[in-house]
Amino acid sequence: MTLNCTGKVLLTTNTSDDGIAEVAKKKLIENGINESQIMLGHDIQVLEIDDLYVSYDPPDLVVRIVYDKKENGMIKMKNIRMIKI
Repeated sequence: MTLNCTGKVLLTTNTSDDGIAEVAKKKLIENGINESQIMLGHDIQVLEIDDLYVSYDPPDLVVRIVYDKKENGMIKMKNIRMIKI
């Protein structure tokens, strides 16, 4: 099953290990994400509805989709996939 995303993909690795970030990016690309969509960072306020938020929760990547963004900035997400790395 490939991931379909037309917006941004925010990758937050929660570690200072740059190797994890590179492996995570490769796994996302293998799962159908375009490399140009992937952003590294921690500022979830850049996300909009239908964007993906990916975090590293050893040993998996947890993929969440933004399904609501309130005017006050609160973002609601739900888990859609776990990817082993």
